[in-house]
This record gives sequence, C-alpha cells and structure tokens, in this order.
Amino acid sequence: MNSKKILNIVTVVMLVITVVLLGLFMFGGNIPNQVYPTPVYTALFLNWAYILLGIATLAAAIFPIIRLFTRPKEALKSFVGLLVILVVVLVAYALADGTPMKLIGYTGTDNVPSMLIFSDTILYTMYILFGGAILAIVGSEIYRRVM
Repeated sequence: MNSKKILNIVTVVMLVITVVLLGLFMFGGNIPNQVYPTPVYTALFLNWAYILLGIATLAAAIFPIIRLFTRPKEALKSFVGLLVILVVVLVAYALADGTPMKLIGYTGTDNVPSMLIFSDTILYTMYILFGGAILAIVGSEIYRRVM
C-alpha cells in the first residue's frame, strides 16, 4: 500500500470521527441545571480538537526536519514557513492583553493574566492567519486573471 492511499484513509477516518463528535456535540443534549445551555459532549469535542492540534503541530515540526536530511536544498522553504508562523505567534503575543476582566458572578481561576494572554495570543494568531488566507485567496485570483 502506498503512502498516498494510507494518508487518504487516515484523513477519511479523522473526518468521520470529527463529524460523529460534532453530531454528538450538537444533538447530544445539554447538561441539566446549568445557567446557560451546555452540551454534554463539550469536553470530548475539545479533547478531539486538542488531539488534532497535537497531530498538526507534530507534523509541522517533524516533516521539515525529515526534509532536511532527504532534500537539503528544499528544506529551507519549510524552515521559512515555520519562521513565518513563529513571527505571527510572537506578534500576536505582543498584542495580547493580560488585564483581568471584571466579570460579575465569576469565581473561577482562569481570569488571571497568564490565561488571558494565552487566549488573546491564540485569538490574534487566528485573526492574522485568517486575514492572510483571505488575502492569499483574493491575491491569487487577481494574479490569475491578470496573468
């Protein structure tokens, strides 16, 4: 069995698991006696998202290292991509604010500067990458029409 076939099978399996968990999350009911509707399978869905994030992070870190040994000249492109992502995360970290929020009735432990900076960094990174994706789509379409 070749690697493309294995990759396709793994991708389909991960997609099916995601769709099943999404269905459980959306239609699996809510936890009773909560102030706001809270789906029963929230933790399971978030854990799956963490697993997918870990797989993506490992793949993004390991494959450039493998390419360094198999194709040294092309490895530079992979490391440039990792460097760009690192710069985006550092810019997002610089934009993050750790000022505790005034939340009425909240007594949890997550309203601290470290957690607020972490969540802001993730949000700003997502915004920057989303904006970059939109610009790349629009730019490639314009380039394709002009050329």
